[in-house]
Amino acid sequence: MTKTIKLALAASMVLGATSAFATNGTALIGYGAKSRAMGGTGVAQFQGAESGFNNPALIGYAKGTEVSIGGTYFSPDVSFEGPDFTSPTLANTTESSTANASMIPAVSTADKVNDNFAWGLALYGVGGMGVDYRESPATTVPSGANDNLMLMRFSVPLAWMPVDGLSLGFSPIIEYGALSMGGTGVTTDIAYGAEVGAAYQIAGVTIGLDYKSAVTHDFKNTFDSLAMTGQPGSNTKLDTPQTIAAGVSYNFLKNHTVAVDYKNIAYSSAKGFEDFAWDDQNVFALGYEFAADAWAVRVGYNHGASPLPTDIDGTFADGGVSANQVIGSLAMFPAVTENHYTVGGTYAFSEKVSLDGAFVYGTGSASADIPANTWMPGSPAGEITANNDQISLTAALNYNF
Repeated sequence: MTKTIKLALAASMVLGATSAFATNGTALIGYGAKSRAMGGTGVAQFQGAESGFNNPALIGYAKGTEVSIGGTYFSPDVSFEGPDFTSPTLANTTESSTANASMIPAVSTADKVNDNFAWGLALYGVGGMGVDYRESPATTVPSGANDNLMLMRFSVPLAWMPVDGLSLGFSPIIEYGALSMGGTGVTTDIAYGAEVGAAYQIAGVTIGLDYKSAVTHDFKNTFDSLAMTGQPGSNTKLDTPQTIAAGVSYNFLKNHTVAVDYKNIAYSSAKGFEDFAWDDQNVFALGYEFAADAWAVRVGYNHGASPLPTDIDGTFADGGVSANQVIGSLAMFPAVTENHYTVGGTYAFSEKVSLDGAFVYGTGSASADIPANTWMPGSPAGEITANNDQISLTAALNYNF
């Protein structure tokens, strides 16, 4: 097992060597090609081996053994708009981040051992965030603003089916994190968590529930959220937040499936994020699939309101949201992409081999009014805006034994 984990982590570092500009906050909307093509749904629909990413209970519905090897090419377009805070007479300018495309892995297996038990392996990029404004003037973007957060996860989904239709799942989690900020070097950390899920099928309907625990990383040589926001004390911990999800899918007329998912991502109680006054994010996803014998087409939509604070109403001392919290979030972690439009499909070369594909377009922005004397002593008031649009292509090759 130790050797397997080391190999998995090594593979994730090679495939995901640059940061992922995530979309539901710092999380991807979905991890496998089928899920991403259907708006990030997957909590209540069996999608082959990749179901181990979204709900471990679902691999209980596997028929045999399946391996899926895939990845996502992710290309963001991130920018920061604001006035020249050193001179109130100059017009707004827009500066573009030079942190560009990245590759994100998604490798999974599912093995139905007997009628009551299945297990698998899952290696996938959870998400991350990154900007690089070092080539931009410090009059609009904070001087030298750059960071790179990368999160890769290895898990072992287990599913038990005590009665027909019902599947209960559990998955231990090992997560690798790497963070660099402002030229301080890279801090890496391995942390642990767990996931539990349940699914029930009856008359073409599948109902699913999933809980992913928070995973706490300590980036003590790179990150201090309290110091960054001007609050007393020190906090070098940064969570991959707890997520609670529920979903339902309905297969009708044999070929058609509709899926609806809801997720709550708990940023407001996540270490690091809570110090920047992030809100919980409620995510709604809708997907549709038409599946024929040798091919399938899928479409979807995903919406999650940005969790970033945008209203400056005081300081940490009086219980308000400070300028540091708002500016730091919009400039360094612009998780403002809210709407995602998705499409994809599958082509089966044979009964054993198939290829999945997905395309996702995401868009969003958020603005904040910055009071005078905030950027630096004597700086004028002004509005700042963070924009985060992105496209991604996902492909996965599946083999059924």
